[in-house]
Amino acid sequence: MRRTALSLAVAACAAAFPCAASARATATVDAGTVIFYADTLTLLGRGGATLRLADGTRADADAVYVDLKTDRAVLAGHARAVRGTASTAGDAIALEIDGTRVDVLDAASGVMRTDRALGPGTSAPFEAERFVFPDVDDRYAYIRSKRAAITPRANVRFTPAAFPTSVGAFPVPSYLYTYAVAAGFGSTSLPGATFDQPYGLFGTPSSLTALHARYEDGPGAVVALEQHVVSGDDAYVTSAIDAPIHGEQVRGFNAYRRLNHRYTIGADGSDSFAGATVHGDVTAAFGAAGGRLDYNRNTGGGSQFTATLRSPDKPLFGGATWQLVGTMGFDAQRHGYLTQLHDAHDFSTVWRHALTVSIATPVVHVPFGATLGGNLNAGRTWFAFPHHDDSLGANATLTKPLARNLTLFAGYQGAWNQDVFPFAQALFYPPTTVFTPDGTPYTGYLAFNGAKTARSVNTDFQFTPSVTTQYRVSLIHTNDFPQFNGYGRPQWEARGEIRFRPFPNIGIDVGRAYDFAWGGQHWEPRWTFAIQP
Repeated sequence: MRRTALSLAVAACAAAFPCAASARATATVDAGTVIFYADTLTLLGRGGATLRLADGTRADADAVYVDLKTDRAVLAGHARAVRGTASTAGDAIALEIDGTRVDVLDAASGVMRTDRALGPGTSAPFEAERFVFPDVDDRYAYIRSKRAAITPRANVRFTPAAFPTSVGAFPVPSYLYTYAVAAGFGSTSLPGATFDQPYGLFGTPSSLTALHARYEDGPGAVVALEQHVVSGDDAYVTSAIDAPIHGEQVRGFNAYRRLNHRYTIGADGSDSFAGATVHGDVTAAFGAAGGRLDYNRNTGGGSQFTATLRSPDKPLFGGATWQLVGTMGFDAQRHGYLTQLHDAHDFSTVWRHALTVSIATPVVHVPFGATLGGNLNAGRTWFAFPHHDDSLGANATLTKPLARNLTLFAGYQGAWNQDVFPFAQALFYPPTTVFTPDGTPYTGYLAFNGAKTARSVNTDFQFTPSVTTQYRVSLIHTNDFPQFNGYGRPQWEARGEIRFRPFPNIGIDVGRAYDFAWGGQHWEPRWTFAIQP
């Protein structure tokens, strides 16, 4: 049932805008060597090149250049174009892949202009930018191939494909490079991963099917399949299947549509062995103010609705600003939301409303050449059942450059929260003895009655010797309640992290953390590791 509901949600979102049919390439380039530069979307064919267009036009030359940003092609050196029985020739030919204009340059007679029919040409002025042929270094090419099939404003399929500047990337018989520009191609419905390498299978200007080789914390190696369908920047649907080699599949979708300059709608959901969840939202912008409606539902019988209104940032004093956020909604659970009550079934839905005020300070200069900034927030949530929740939080960050490549960061984060049930506090927070990981009883937990604090101070030194390398050393001290002997956050922690990019296509993040005498151990070492494209 839950999988059916999730599939229907995906179909409903997809129906909100047109899906593109499979698109065929409108131009192919064959050459002794085809090279491609992803940063400039430049494609070059050398060693004898042939350009074939969908309307039957064929052009041959010593070399060809295609600018994928403008869909312009330039053939240079003994250039000749043929369509049916018509033909034209010159030292260079410039044409548009999707247009009809054809310019032929002859060193002796100048420029003649014709069209795709290749009829008699007319004299035209020389336009240098029409015949620009870039001089590039093949050593920095992203892809090397023999053939490139181009779908304008969408993708290029290289057959075969080698990656000379991508260390660890193996040559493949076929590779699809998507360069279509739309917000939906950057959206994903896959969970977070330490490593994710996509491999395009099929694509059009408004769709992409991609296979992903991934590594996720927990399940380990994962193979995923993801489908994108987009409609410019106004709408998209992304759906995915995440299949660990050892573990359970996770299926999900993510959808968005902009209705006009003010309103947008969105939806997302996931389905796994633990159950399915679906979420939908509507957002609105009224100048610098805004509003939002959110609804969540899960297969466990729980649901949640929240309506939010946010004021614009208002000036306070000294450059500080304040903002007010009001919410109203409900929390619901089948068979009862307040399970501690004997009549919990009478409280399957509990309405609530809340107000939160936030104050942000500007970044100001303080003594010793440092800068300081911070914010403060306070809020209360009232529930229909006698119950309210209070929160107060603050943080501040100080930055001090110590040398050209060395920076000191110091920060404070504090949060206090109290969950209050008048006349029933002991029912929801009864005195309880908690045992820490080594079996020691935490008698101080008996004092916990719904009020908790989380405070931390950190000092970080960051050294950046180059744009590709960064070192960071941190010392963090926390003072929380509840917190004791391995229960809660470590009181003292030291971290070291290095981020570097040994190759243009690979970034590596390695970290090491130590918890001092926490949970009965003198050292609690932990490693973190990530590979970034």
